[in-house]
Amino acid sequence: MSSIVDVYCDFDGTITVGDTIDILLERLADPSWEEIEARWVAGEIGSRECMALQVPLLRGGWNAVLKELDDVKIDPSFTRFAGWCRSNGVSLRIVSDGMDKVIHHILKREGIKVDGVYANHLVEDKDGTLRLVFPYAPQRLGCGAGVCKCQILEAGRNRSLKAVIGDGRSDFCWSVEADLLFAKSKLLEHCRTAGKQCVPYNDFDVISRVLTSVLEQAPTTAAQLQPYFA
Repeated sequence: MSSIVDVYCDFDGTITVGDTIDILLERLADPSWEEIEARWVAGEIGSRECMALQVPLLRGGWNAVLKELDDVKIDPSFTRFAGWCRSNGVSLRIVSDGMDKVIHHILKREGIKVDGVYANHLVEDKDGTLRLVFPYAPQRLGCGAGVCKCQILEAGRNRSLKAVIGDGRSDFCWSVEADLLFAKSKLLEHCRTAGKQCVPYNDFDVISRVLTSVLEQAPTTAAQLQPYFA
């Protein structure tokens, strides 16, 4: 069964409680990671260069990362939402500027199935050093992200309405391309400042209810989604 809606969801801070990369850096990395972070915050480097420099500073290899991930929780409503998507034939893809192995590990731990994960690829070298490879790096000049969320959204099915769920700075760009945008935290603040229409949410139960109504009404154009926006 195929739905009229495809869902593209951020991971860190959206599905998880807190940012997994920040948690790992704070607990495992050499303190010099903070200097690199300051350069990113100041806009001197993009997130791709920032993470490429920070991840090798993580000590203890993948085994150390796994131990810290035991403390990372997810929004319990996401489990229900993922089940709702599967029951209703709604494609659910995770698109993150984080690390793929972290995402796959947490999803497996929670018993959650999705239709795809797009993220930076984490590699462990023989000496235990961790590093990132960027298979979804942007092809656009001037974009310093590790994962180009806009490209992934554009490559999706044209016949489907594209719903984006996010919370932070990495979601600012592709929020413009979404047919239906669900926003919280920094992304919600950005939308209100920029005059971008969105649906505020606190948990995924809100999103399930809105998408249930969308499926029932079966809009065929983005313009018909106007009643759902705040």
